[in-house]
Amino acid sequence: MALRKEYDVVIVGAGVLGSAIAYELSMTFGGSIAVIEKENGAGLHTSTRNTGVIHRPFYLEPEKKKLFAESSQISYRMWKALAVSFNLPWKENGTLEIATRETDLKSIDSYAKWAISNGMQEEEFKILGSSELKGHEPLVKGYGAILSITDSCVDFGSFTSRIMELAKSNGVEFIPGSRVTGAIETPGGILITAENEGQKIAVKAGFMINCSGGDSLPLAHKMHLAKKYAVLHFRGDYWMVGDSYPGNIRNNVYTVPKHKKFPFLDPHFILRVDGRRELGPNAALVATPYDYSDQPDSGSLVIKLLERPTLPKIKLLTNSEFISLVRSEWKSSRSKDEMARRVREFIPGLDTSYISGKGLSGVRNSLIDSGGFVPEAVMESSDHSIHILNYNSPGATGAPAFAMHVIRLLNESGKVQLKELSSIQTSVWKEEVGSLL
Repeated sequence: MALRKEYDVVIVGAGVLGSAIAYELSMTFGGSIAVIEKENGAGLHTSTRNTGVIHRPFYLEPEKKKLFAESSQISYRMWKALAVSFNLPWKENGTLEIATRETDLKSIDSYAKWAISNGMQEEEFKILGSSELKGHEPLVKGYGAILSITDSCVDFGSFTSRIMELAKSNGVEFIPGSRVTGAIETPGGILITAENEGQKIAVKAGFMINCSGGDSLPLAHKMHLAKKYAVLHFRGDYWMVGDSYPGNIRNNVYTVPKHKKFPFLDPHFILRVDGRRELGPNAALVATPYDYSDQPDSGSLVIKLLERPTLPKIKLLTNSEFISLVRSEWKSSRSKDEMARRVREFIPGLDTSYISGKGLSGVRNSLIDSGGFVPEAVMESSDHSIHILNYNSPGATGAPAFAMHVIRLLNESGKVQLKELSSIQTSVWKEEVGSLL
């Protein structure tokens, strides 16, 4: 096994969060930093395979999703500053969240209160009654809605690539094509093992930050951490709305979730930053974080469900509502008729003939414990490592601020020593990084 090098900090995973941590740490930390990534570029999985929406935090309950809400609110201006500085695509087209049932109007009222609690200004959203909704979006139906005016469409893949390039320009070493296979803690740091084109390599680090998405929990388990948690992978498939659809819908259109105890949204209508229109996603249970195939691998899924700990999975798999949801979600993955049927609940005129084929697919990695789905991000630590688990939607939106939150925690714990603020390098995020520290 070849020993590559020794670093003060090694980040595992170059998704949007890992790249943001690398960039912000490179501005505030005086030591050597490396990022190990299994792919040959940054942000090629969940960070690219998502809705592409900068979400404002109107729908995040402040008590239950406090960290995600705060991160989304702060990161909005950070992402906008990056887009302006580097001429990256940014389209402010707003998001409608529709009440498809009369009982959903209670949720719409709650969203208005949460928006203010989470720092949004009153002029950034509107509450629409059914007639106002019809006037605003004639092709959409519902009992009412909230319009989040400043929700924006972007390309998170481009954002991730850009901030990784900025990190590299600050001296961060990027180690691509290297799949981490294990990590062993020693008195002086941590030894990280990986495979690169069939060759085994080892990297020493004073401290490791594990933010490798769907691979984060398995790596934590190898270090005997977070043993009470299991992870399930849910693929979200989008269908493309073809040019034959004559409707002009101006906003992203979501609906109030029907299954509030589970972290899944019903299908929505998305306007991509490049002009594409898509419907989805669903939430199809799959075996791995990288299963983008239309055909389920039943054998691998069974093996996944039998991995320890099994108790959290047994509880879910004996829940009739969850089983029914899993079946229906797979149906709308395979059938555009089923996806169109679900979308017609809020866009009545969008029938199957307007769906031209499959669009993007991405996988969400959801942490579960004996109580069910875990709502917030989880961070587990050892003497020389921190593992960021369950960092889900709106994870891409909140990545810059969440990254700074992680760095601040490490600084306060004494596990990394940051520079004085006066030495922070010129950056599109300099003001925000300073305030968050």
